[in-house]
Amino acid sequence: MPSPDLVQQLQQLFGIESFRPGQQQAVESILNSKDVLCVMPTGAGKSLCYQLPALIQGGLTIVVSPLISLMEDQVQQLRDRNLPALLLNSSLEARAQREVITALKNGFSGLFYLSPERLFMPTTHALLNSLKPKLLVVDEAHCVSIWGHDFRPEYSRIGQVRQALASPPTIALTATATPEVRADIVHQLRLSDPATIITGFDRPNLSYQCRSFSRPQSKDEELLRIVRASTSGSGVIYCSTRKNVETLAASLSAALPKRSIIAYHAGMNALTRNKNQESFMQSASAVVIATNAFGMGINKPDIRFVIHNNIPGTLESYYQEAGRAGRDGLPAVCTLLFSEDDLKTQSFFIRNIGGQNGESDPAHIAQLRDRAQKKLDSLVRYTVLLQCRRKQIQEYFGDNVTNISDCTCDNCQRDPLKSRKPAAPKVAVSEHETLLIRKMLATIARSERKGPFGVTVLSEVLAGSKSENIRRSELDTIPTFGLLNDYRSIQIVAALHRLISTGLAERRDPNGVKFRPVIHLTGAGIAVMKGLEQVPLGLAGLFPHAGSTKKANTDSPLTEFDLSPEAKLRFDQLRAARTELAREKSLPAFVIMHDSTLRRIAQLAPADLIALGQIKGIGEKKLKLYGEALLRAMRD
Repeated sequence: MPSPDLVQQLQQLFGIESFRPGQQQAVESILNSKDVLCVMPTGAGKSLCYQLPALIQGGLTIVVSPLISLMEDQVQQLRDRNLPALLLNSSLEARAQREVITALKNGFSGLFYLSPERLFMPTTHALLNSLKPKLLVVDEAHCVSIWGHDFRPEYSRIGQVRQALASPPTIALTATATPEVRADIVHQLRLSDPATIITGFDRPNLSYQCRSFSRPQSKDEELLRIVRASTSGSGVIYCSTRKNVETLAASLSAALPKRSIIAYHAGMNALTRNKNQESFMQSASAVVIATNAFGMGINKPDIRFVIHNNIPGTLESYYQEAGRAGRDGLPAVCTLLFSEDDLKTQSFFIRNIGGQNGESDPAHIAQLRDRAQKKLDSLVRYTVLLQCRRKQIQEYFGDNVTNISDCTCDNCQRDPLKSRKPAAPKVAVSEHETLLIRKMLATIARSERKGPFGVTVLSEVLAGSKSENIRRSELDTIPTFGLLNDYRSIQIVAALHRLISTGLAERRDPNGVKFRPVIHLTGAGIAVMKGLEQVPLGLAGLFPHAGSTKKANTDSPLTEFDLSPEAKLRFDQLRAARTELAREKSLPAFVIMHDSTLRRIAQLAPADLIALGQIKGIGEKKLKLYGEALLRAMRD
């Protein structure tokens, strides 16, 4: 069991109620000054493993991360929670870079993010010599190993930097590392007897599928069929070349004119790539077609399908890219479509190993090519073996696999002893959560009329803050002011982040100012707010205390989109029951109960007297006199 103190810190700093598997062990190991190697699947919460201990123990934490957009997102989320974080990269203006360097020289205590390329710049090297970090973090640590699927030469020198920093406790994190790669990470970073935390590679909510084709036209037809059938959530389609991306994006856009089809590859300029990535992140149903340049650090929970339109080079790459689906824990489908031509493309890539990175040692080039061919052979074997695909993946990464009886992969579906339909979602967005989410979106919409505001101000509005800034901006006059005053500030901030991550709202930097983003509703958010679209399943459980013994906060006036069709029917039944009660008691209907109270009951649909008694407007006396009649009316 995690210590009460750690759980309390987790709740206070991040608004998270409990640890996920492996997180507690990582946090405690760091707090005990141990090195850590942490291997967790995509979406399992790796960043918390170093953020929480870094903030608890204080001092400087250096985080080496490979992607600028990922760094910026994590720094912004920390700052939204009033937690200390800095980053240094090329996107900052010279003045902002000088301010960061000054803060570091003045003894900054918090998390400092930078890329491996930035780590080895002469100016940074001079700065690092003066720093005394208490913790070093290496994210995407498989990039350290030459045997990893995404090796980066800059990463291989981090071990030298660590030694120059007096070897502070270090945590290396990755989602994809075979036993061989894990051993190489420990060696390259010079970790000392690290605590090794591996939570497993199984993603039971993902349905793995493979299909081979002799005719390119047949593959195109199957891909179009899959995309057409996937009407809820977003999707990612991976191609092996830039040309394939452009061709497929054009054909899909023509075939699906009402669907948002977005292209992404390294040949685009940075401005176009960033714009396309933001467009994908902010849409609830977009499809991005991309090379493997897309995806690292993508945190979009509602990706319902990932299609590989060409076979990748390694099972590690496939697992990592497919793993971007279903980060919300709900069912998603990962389909690999391949043909003989795909193997020719990968063979071409293998033959060019050495020439791409300037390698000159023939023996080493031969070794690299041989290793790449063996990895490709492993992936081909995965596609053709008629064995459980989840089991094959786990065994490849060194997991001890027990019997899998609930798999929805295509091979298990063919086996009558294992066959079962894909699991239905085990969670759903409740009516109460739907109401609160729509009102949150309405709060954002109404605040935009008074001027653009960021997460911090919006969280104060939802919490009902009486600060001078709120009064001066007249945000306390918004009908939904104080909507979430039963929740802690950190929970409200986390809820706003979830709205952004599911594409209902978006951040924008006003006039190019970094780290002062304002929040706007997206088209998807407006549709959900008005009840034209359902709330994304990724927002289920957004309010952990909804339905608990706390009174539901429904003080704000109801709007035209507050009641679902089912709730409106319950409201009509409740009004009819109230009319009957008023006739029996010879009292005016409003004395029995106001319409506003009946609407709250209709929204929340309490199942028993205890739940009914928690609704605002129901006192002990009215509960005793009318409670059974009201519940019976809804049941009838």
